Amino acid sequence: MPPMQSIPRPDGNLTLENAVEAVRPSFDDLVSLADVSVEAAAGPEMPETFMALARRAESVGWTLDIAEDAIRQLAHEYLGARGAFAD
Repeated sequence: MPPMQSIPRPDGNLTLENAVEAVRPSFDDLVSLADVSVEAAAGPEMPETFMALARRAESVGWTLDIAEDAIRQLAHEYLGARGAFAD
């Protein structure tokens, strides 16, 4: 599997909006490269694959809580876009 894109360090603003944009490229890579349940990532019990992504974000300076929330938001966006495409 090709490597996922790196997650940039926060620029001092640890907001959910900034975390979503920072994590988005790696989230997209993960969804396209691996057999993962995006539906599960949108729920309260995040699968280990997505937790690993949250820990990667934490390792560069994002808080784990914000990284998890960003992944959940991205999962909701992904599922919403997929549903809109199916309509």
